[in-house]
Amino acid sequence: MIDNIRHKSIRKKTASRIAAIQILYLHEFNDQPLFESISTYELHYKKFLLEKLDIKELDTNLLSDLLENFDKNTNVYDTIIKQNLSKDWKIGRLGKNELNILRLSIFELKFFKKFDKKTIINEYVSLFNNFCGEPDFANGFLNNVLKSE
Repeated sequence: MIDNIRHKSIRKKTASRIAAIQILYLHEFNDQPLFESISTYELHYKKFLLEKLDIKELDTNLLSDLLENFDKNTNVYDTIIKQNLSKDWKIGRLGKNELNILRLSIFELKFFKKFDKKTIINEYVSLFNNFCGEPDFANGFLNNVLKSE
């Protein structure tokens, strides 16, 4: 792996966002309660992520915030997604990972508001690129969300 020059505290936040995406994928793919998906992730996948990012632990507070608020407000997130998709796109056209990444990014941009908005956009565009492709789509979408505030 190429040396990661990002500070470890930043890598912990990135790792927490990656973990949230992976846990939500397990949650939907296996059609199981979220706590079971978290356990599966902890048992089988977490160690690999920590090793790849050369960190000892995730930012557990951020991961908890992401997961705890995810199920509470999916209808609100989906409404915002529908409002900010181009006319040619419908929410049903998005894959599960695409949808979950957009939902998480909306939570952080519009409701959590703990981190700089440009940082959040850059982070989720990068995650979108790694998990789904089409970073231009994610960048355009998230900038539309910011403009609609």
